[in-house]
Amino acid sequence: MFALVITAAVPVTASAQDTPSPECPADLDCRFVPAAYDWSSADHSDPNNYGNYDPANRPADGQQIKYIVIHDTESVPGSGVSPYDQAIATFQKPSSGSSAHYVIRSSDGQVTQMVPTKDVAWHAGNWTVNEHSIGIEHEGIAAEGGTWYTEQMYRASADLVKYLAAKYHIPLDREHIIGHEDVSRERTKNFAAAHWDPGPYWDWNHYLDLLGAPVHATGGPASQAVTIKPDYAANQPPMTTCTGTTCTPLPAHGANFVYLHTAPDAASPLITDPVVHPDGSPGTTAIDDWSDKAVAGRTYALAGEQDGWTAIWYGGQKAWFENPGHRATVPARGQRATATTSVPLYGRAFPEQSEYPADIPFDPIWTVGAIPWTLPAGQSYVVTGEFQAENYYARFDPAAVPDNHTLVTGATKYLQLSYNHRLVYVKASDVQVQPC
Repeated sequence: MFALVITAAVPVTASAQDTPSPECPADLDCRFVPAAYDWSSADHSDPNNYGNYDPANRPADGQQIKYIVIHDTESVPGSGVSPYDQAIATFQKPSSGSSAHYVIRSSDGQVTQMVPTKDVAWHAGNWTVNEHSIGIEHEGIAAEGGTWYTEQMYRASADLVKYLAAKYHIPLDREHIIGHEDVSRERTKNFAAAHWDPGPYWDWNHYLDLLGAPVHATGGPASQAVTIKPDYAANQPPMTTCTGTTCTPLPAHGANFVYLHTAPDAASPLITDPVVHPDGSPGTTAIDDWSDKAVAGRTYALAGEQDGWTAIWYGGQKAWFENPGHRATVPARGQRATATTSVPLYGRAFPEQSEYPADIPFDPIWTVGAIPWTLPAGQSYVVTGEFQAENYYARFDPAAVPDNHTLVTGATKYLQLSYNHRLVYVKASDVQVQPC
């Protein structure tokens, strides 16, 4: 197979440019503080030893911007510095190896842009998502989200997202405005390190209302898919925060998810996941246990109904949640993927090794490999996007490597699926797609 190679037109060095004006709506308090683009150590022999983003020319270089990813900053305990200032300082250090396009302050909604939106920020822990997204950090600590996620922050963020969505033609829905917690890691080796922000206290229903795109029914009574929509204020499931083996109950508070059980019975165990619970133990009420929570706005294929309970296909199993009168869901339309035999799933949509041009040395970490999950035969998962296999090859500009900033496109077509708490990929040739 031959690769379609598109070379992006980008500046020789990002640091050589003047500080740009912030890309923000005129009514926002917005500034530009550049993230670092420099060697990350004194050793300049490694052209990949740099931080904290990659210059690009999206979408003109072929990398369509499809998503906006919502993050929270977290913080370093006892530092005496606000999470907002910590995040900005971190992104200014090339050794951190991370960045986001924007950071938003909790107290007043001030916006600091740090990476131009045409460039690829290192924010999602997944290269396919980074290539196609804009990352926004929100000052806050997920376990304290009810305190940090202020109305000023929600409104500033919504104004910014509406502006960016209009600029890049991004639909305002939960298939395209996603949380960091919706993003899978790329390889089995680092799957357990997947993040869970902005967490259960982020009010997706309110946020989508501010975007002018409230969660609503898109399907009819016979639809075979549902969108999760609990009442945030009234939905106050028990949660704990854990340090080691000691877990402490969190105060009652509105939350954006429903717990998922193994049977239509409140006494049944919560479902589990081999990544979060490799010993096979049930899911827990820990706030960071994403194995057993279905979050507002996400859509799943319907797997059953019984006595005020609804089942969805979730992570290779039938998962049940309480839904009397369908108060926690709305019917949805779309497409669902099924397979006649169990098929592998992937954490990213990359070309095969044979599809890279000779001038680009193949890195073994690019190998197309399955992740710990599969799509079992007979189960259905909602399709949330289509991807042609591609990998934006980038190295540090001053290293002057051949074919730098090249988009390598392969022949394989992938579908993105709403699989569990995460979005994953399946080869289109491995599944059949039908309307929900």
